[in-house]
Amino acid sequence: MRKQFLAATLLLAASAGTAYAANLSFLNQSILVRIPKAQAPAFSTEVGRVLNDVADGQQATWTSKAERSRQVPVSVTLAPKNTTRTSKGQTCRFLAADVAQGTAKENWGFWFCKQENGAWRASGM
Repeated sequence: MRKQFLAATLLLAASAGTAYAANLSFLNQSILVRIPKAQAPAFSTEVGRVLNDVADGQQATWTSKAERSRQVPVSVTLAPKNTTRTSKGQTCRFLAADVAQGTAKENWGFWFCKQENGAWRASGM
């Protein structure tokens, strides 16, 4: 349950303070769930900032802070791509995420669409 909650918190950015959950159970074994729970809001804020402010093809990197002496930080490089508008005028962006912790690496990609309230929601576009 904690892992599923954390994955949903991490990947559903809320530029207006509201996140929309999706079925992200496939992320339960991801490096992303190793981000300390207390740092999840900061990561979510960064995802929202990237979706709102970073141009297609540009990158931004966020790194967790180690809470224990031997804990290896999680680093995530985010790069929005393919910004488009739907027929209903909704802005959607593909967000590529390169995730690393030590020598372990993962690559993820998700479509997000901006809602009327300004929040970004993961989409199956």
